[in-house]
Amino acid sequence: MVQPFKNQLHYHSKVWPELSLKRRDDHLIFESTLPLESFSSAVYGGGFQMATHYFNWQVPLRYDSKNPVKQIEEKVNIWGYPKQQTIGLQTAAKIELGSVQEIHGDEFKMVVCVTAGVGNKARAGKKRKTYSAYQYGTINTFIFIDGSLTHSAMINSIITATEAKAAALQDLHIVDEAGEDATGTTTDSVVIAATQDPAYPTHQFAGTATTIGNSIGCLVYDALTEVVTNWREEEKLRC
Repeated sequence: MVQPFKNQLHYHSKVWPELSLKRRDDHLIFESTLPLESFSSAVYGGGFQMATHYFNWQVPLRYDSKNPVKQIEEKVNIWGYPKQQTIGLQTAAKIELGSVQEIHGDEFKMVVCVTAGVGNKARAGKKRKTYSAYQYGTINTFIFIDGSLTHSAMINSIITATEAKAAALQDLHIVDEAGEDATGTTTDSVVIAATQDPAYPTHQFAGTATTIGNSIGCLVYDALTEVVTNWREEEKLRC
């Protein structure tokens, strides 16, 4: 398990050297030398699009913006990232606790980064008080794949990652206000990005029974487990 941004500003991937992972003052930035086909729930650049830059911007816990997209655009201009090829998430969690997991798998390479806090944990499928919108994420998951996937497999990857997130929270005994197992927090977000390199055979599926899906599940599970475990340790030290 690796939490590189606690002690360094640049993580050098062992399986995918062309993917750069860096920590700046208030954000993590992941840069690819080539555009990646991406599918995400990102507040900035979400949906399907090609991108080379992906960031996770840490905002204050009491952050409240009436127009977060405009504010992010202003930050992207300041940072100097290409607006048309940048995807961005926001988080109130500590980015320095972000966990990076990677694997050289069966016809793919994969790097996963998760940042997380569990202050606003919740259980999906249960009636609760709701709001018209949220503006930043709490458990943010980035999945980078050097490989080829169908669009169906990319969406399948989101399902697998979400199942792994819920499983990790259950094993970590994260519960909602009623004491029931939490499946996430109220403001989670996920990004999957792939090279779609034709040199690789195309993965048709990414469920838990596939080699690529199993790797997604394991890496997301391990990353989230590490982040929450270390977050708990830091909280204990404060008490």
